[in-house]
Amino acid sequence: MLKVFKHKNEKNKAIFGLIVCAIVLIIGYLILRFIATQEEPPLGNTFQILLGTTLCSVSGLGIILIIKYMYDSNKRRKRRQNKRKKHKVVFLKKETLEKKKI
Repeated sequence: MLKVFKHKNEKNKAIFGLIVCAIVLIIGYLILRFIATQEEPPLGNTFQILLGTTLCSVSGLGIILIIKYMYDSNKRRKRRQNKRKKHKVVFLKKETLEKKKI
């Protein structure tokens, strides 16, 4: 199972993470909407409210961080390409090297 994730590129990992966060967000919303509002839910209303709220907030934070990571990686890649384009190789002459030694 771990080999599958090692060979994926970063974009596929990010999309997979977004899907997982969206599923967790839906589960948290369903817990808050339907289970926590019941008359006698299992483990009590307070626990269900805390669980649903925690799932929603953690998955929302995960979505924000993944989108930020994807945006930053695109900016990093573009910046790296621009540096490569601007970088010019300059060969020093022997005379300038001798002058620097003195």
